[in-house]
Amino acid sequence: WEYPVCWQGPDSDKENFAAILLELSAEFKPIELLLSAAVSPNILVIDKGYDVPALAKYLDWIAVMAYDYHGQWEKRTGHVAPLYHHPDDEFYYLNANYSINYWISKGAPPRSIVMGMPLYGHSFSIHNPRAGTGLNSPASAGNAGEFTGIAGFLSYYEICDRVCNRGWTVVQDPESRMGPYAYKGSQWVSFDDSEMIRRKAQFVRDMGLSGGMVWALDLDDFHGRCDNGPHPLMHMIQRVLAEPPKEHDRHLKPVES
Repeated sequence: WEYPVCWQGPDSDKENFAAILLELSAEFKPIELLLSAAVSPNILVIDKGYDVPALAKYLDWIAVMAYDYHGQWEKRTGHVAPLYHHPDDEFYYLNANYSINYWISKGAPPRSIVMGMPLYGHSFSIHNPRAGTGLNSPASAGNAGEFTGIAGFLSYYEICDRVCNRGWTVVQDPESRMGPYAYKGSQWVSFDDSEMIRRKAQFVRDMGLSGGMVWALDLDDFHGRCDNGPHPLMHMIQRVLAEPPKEHDRHLKPVES
């Protein structure tokens, strides 16, 4: 139901979405089934569409889709899934740190939240590469990938092939507020690499969340063409989240952005 009230439905969607979760939960709990929902990370959608205390009551997992913060629909380059706010982003709330803390502030217990991470990137065709290839460069949808076939979208395995084998230039944020972007000529893509996925998985631990999720399994480098073995991003998440808790983990607090 993407998304209650927003762009497609009446104001009554907000209470109706909560009502259907009540009904589903009443049927599922007696037979020990889990109930989850993938929900928006955007505060505008959260406020209009979700009765957060009701969702927290009826859902076992609140899966926050902490990606698609920026894309070709904005007509300028932007990062698919920043972890923290970047000063070049005019919207202070379009990052995972803000989204997760906002859900918590609205009444979602941290242990009910699962944080989404992308195994893909949003791609762009920059209108005038000579004028700049950074964030906020005027652009349209990037060329479709040879396997995924969708303009403005590349899988991680398509991205890492371009970086490792096709001479794309990678630019990292020196403060690690977001993952890298890469470009060659007019083509540009933002994505999360293994290091950013590691940082996000550690963020899940530091915040005391229930876990992490991805979109989507088949977009990782499943042949291991460019990284250390197959499924490098998924294995990174698994390694970080599977580590036994350390004493200092219990006292960590989220980093303010």
